[in-house]
Amino acid sequence: MTKTIYKLMMIIGLLCFIPSGGYAQSASDSYNKGVALMNKGDYQGAIASFKASMTINKSAANVKKCKAQITKCNRLAKKKTGTADTAKKAPQKTLTVSTNRIVFEADAEVTKSIGVETQPETNDWIANVASEHESWCKLAKSMDGKELQITCLPSSSTISRITGITVIYDQVTQFIQLVQKGRSPQLKANINLVKLSKRKGGSKQVAVSCNSDTLYADNKNWQLSKYPEWCEVYVTSGNEMTVKADKLTKEHPDFKSGRTGDIILRSQDQEFIVHVEQK
Repeated sequence: MTKTIYKLMMIIGLLCFIPSGGYAQSASDSYNKGVALMNKGDYQGAIASFKASMTINKSAANVKKCKAQITKCNRLAKKKTGTADTAKKAPQKTLTVSTNRIVFEADAEVTKSIGVETQPETNDWIANVASEHESWCKLAKSMDGKELQITCLPSSSTISRITGITVIYDQVTQFIQLVQKGRSPQLKANINLVKLSKRKGGSKQVAVSCNSDTLYADNKNWQLSKYPEWCEVYVTSGNEMTVKADKLTKEHPDFKSGRTGDIILRSQDQEFIVHVEQK
């Protein structure tokens, strides 16, 4: 009887021992698997393995070390996601200019500046103008790269000059329209009164200047609009005209009072009057 009881106790002891050994080994395998997955960057898989280890082995020591590893996995996963987000949200390159239109007068050489701003901040941008306009429109970048300096040379024309400036940064472009106003139309003569002798007659040269771009007969940019019938007016070489009148005899009805009149010059909407008298 005693021997039977002893054998039963031995069997019970072995049964208790065997499950205990399998239990410990399974929890350890899950933990080691979690460490391996964590080292490979599979943080969700590692967390699942650590949780499985805690389910198998609920001892305080095992739960504590598994929770520590889960915390570490969460931290690494968050860091990895943050890095990906940072790369995804890299700042977009932008280019802005302070104005897209600039105006110059025609009568003097003037330099004006336009602000240029890029994101990220850099002076690695370029500006150019059409090659056919480079003779009168000059471009330069300021020392700090924050301004485009534009210089316009004087114009003698009454017609406005228009060109475009292109500012480029990486794949971003800004366009600036540049307008240089034409000069105000001017028409004048070197004198506004021609005096001729009634007793001798004679002629007088009158110089005419005009800056109009409109051409009339004989490639002149001005024309005779009206003059008195009693005198001759004709355009000579260059911008000159000749005013001529014959002498008056005593029998002429205008001999005592003399003769007067106006010569009218025109160019576009400009008008200049030269008075002529024979006294």
